[in-house]
Amino acid sequence: MYFVSSQIIRSLTSYLASQGLNKEHLLNNITQGGQQLNNSRYKYPLADYEQLMAIGAKHLNRNTVGLEFGQALNAQNWGLLGHIALVSDSLLSALQHALKLHTLVRNIGTISLHHHPQHSSLEWHPKTPVTHFIADELFSSWLAFAQQCCEWQAPLMLSQIKLMRPQPPINEVKRYQSVFNCPIEFNSTTNSMIFDSQLLHCPLKGANNELETLLAAQAINYNHEAQYISQLKALITQHLPERLSVQQAAQALALSTRSLQRYLKQQHTSYSKIIDEICKQQALILLKQGLSSLNIATALGFSEQSAFQRAFKRWYCITPKKYLTEK
Repeated sequence: MYFVSSQIIRSLTSYLASQGLNKEHLLNNITQGGQQLNNSRYKYPLADYEQLMAIGAKHLNRNTVGLEFGQALNAQNWGLLGHIALVSDSLLSALQHALKLHTLVRNIGTISLHHHPQHSSLEWHPKTPVTHFIADELFSSWLAFAQQCCEWQAPLMLSQIKLMRPQPPINEVKRYQSVFNCPIEFNSTTNSMIFDSQLLHCPLKGANNELETLLAAQAINYNHEAQYISQLKALITQHLPERLSVQQAAQALALSTRSLQRYLKQQHTSYSKIIDEICKQQALILLKQGLSSLNIATALGFSEQSAFQRAFKRWYCITPKKYLTEK
């Protein structure tokens, strides 16, 4: 399952609300109605991020909302990764942490840093088809971080931005140029930010080596735990409507059944709870996509439609039909 951290979803709903959108309406369009917004360990499905961005773009009548949201983000909105970046000693150090720990924020794509004789490039490649909003947000937020946190007083100039998104209308192109202030290539084969390699050595204002080391150690352990859970969730989701047994899941993760169960207990959850959580999330997504209760029951591996309807009422205290009419 591809996910986005609760910190990003919380920041996005707040940003869109600041732009005039109704926050209650936004929350009604994401999993669990935003009940997990303040749970730093919770991961929202990618569909929630895409839905919020689509609503924002439609309401604001512009497709640059990802770009603008990225500019408004603070490093703290990245959670633990952001705190580590703030106390890193240089942009290179901050980026190295991001390469290792970016899945704390989302697991939708891969980040890589490439060094060339005259320049460096930061690249992001999605693992699954996504809209352009994520790449826009990533690059504009990284640039905003560098501009806010670097010690150097001179403006941080980029050499070029390459984006896989289609060529936008001229008024949107101007918005990209005002943010990045460099040549921009659309319809590219990669999402890349290209800059002078010397920028990597720029010291950061909040550098604190001791705190950086402490937080990085904490994050690596936390990331390992988060990745394990996310791997399990992705495995279960991938096999639906078949309900994998805990033995089958453990085997797929190269673990003994006892080791997997012990690990889940340490994380204050269980295999059955994780399946229930996945079905709860997927049920709402499929319901909003217009599927009938019968089709959702089949897609999620329920034995019959009535079993799904009972589960839905347990999750949301309302029937699927009433959920649609009242929400």
